[in-house]
Amino acid sequence: MTSPTTQQVHWDLHYDIHLGETWGKFMTGLKDKKIYANTGGSNKVYVPPMAYCEESFRPNDTWVELSGEGDLEVFTVAWQGFRGGPKTPYAIGGIRLDGADTLLMHYVVGLDFSDPANIRSQLPKGSRVRAVWAEERSGQILDIAHFEPAV
Repeated sequence: MTSPTTQQVHWDLHYDIHLGETWGKFMTGLKDKKIYANTGGSNKVYVPPMAYCEESFRPNDTWVELSGEGDLEVFTVAWQGFRGGPKTPYAIGGIRLDGADTLLMHYVVGLDFSDPANIRSQLPKGSRVRAVWAEERSGQILDIAHFEPAV
């Protein structure tokens, strides 16, 4: 008789995350339909914001508001889901918002998943996208419901 090599475990976790001053300002802005980025340690503009510049290690203490539009730099499609996750297929993109030096990762809509071989041609690198706001916002990243092609 052999012993089992795997065992099913189920966890339901509810916990609070201390956002700190930097992420707190970012999330509060989302509730008000504003996307805040920060800078200050160097000329690099961070979104999501970072308390310290990763190049100079100095504080990023200057805030700027971004428009919510930018270029789609890259995206990937999730074909397999997981419990509690979004319905598949869905796309996650790296978006360089106008005025930012870093990428904001978020859901991207507007793709036809029926022909997987042609998905990349639907939104090529550099395609313009814009934020679509959730109707109800609570200061979380999903206050931006998703990004869609900017027409």
